[in-house]
Amino acid sequence: MATTLLEYFNELRDQNPFSWVKDSEIIAVEPGHAEMTLQTNDTEYCNFRGDLHGAVCIGLADSVMGTACFTLGKSVSTIDLNGNYVKAVKGGTVLRGVANVEHNGKTTIVATARIYNELGELVHLARGTFFVLEEKSLPELPWRFIEEDNPDLV
Repeated sequence: MATTLLEYFNELRDQNPFSWVKDSEIIAVEPGHAEMTLQTNDTEYCNFRGDLHGAVCIGLADSVMGTACFTLGKSVSTIDLNGNYVKAVKGGTVLRGVANVEHNGKTTIVATARIYNELGELVHLARGTFFVLEEKSLPELPWRFIEEDNPDLV
């Protein structure tokens, strides 16, 4: 049972049937903001040159932006998505996606995502528009525990 909203979002993520989800984790959530990591490898994620396939970063961006939308208590569906690679990425890299909601409307939400490599270098930029399917109540849990709030947590 989740004790924070961060754990709650990861429990929901574990129910996702996409195979690459097993290699990802939500690492931070706040209202309108989400961060996620993805451990890639050189067999399932790469093209014949050993570079990440184009769908990997845009898929991560879509997922982390959708999570950022859900932090506002809204279930969404992607209606427009675009992305730009700014640097090649080799398989085996841990990616970190950071997403923010830029517009929180009643029927649509616009979000942006930045994907970074292990060195903190920007490798991909994305923007998405999401249709609001329904409002979802979030559980009454803290967003996260801060060490000073609970010194027993490491």
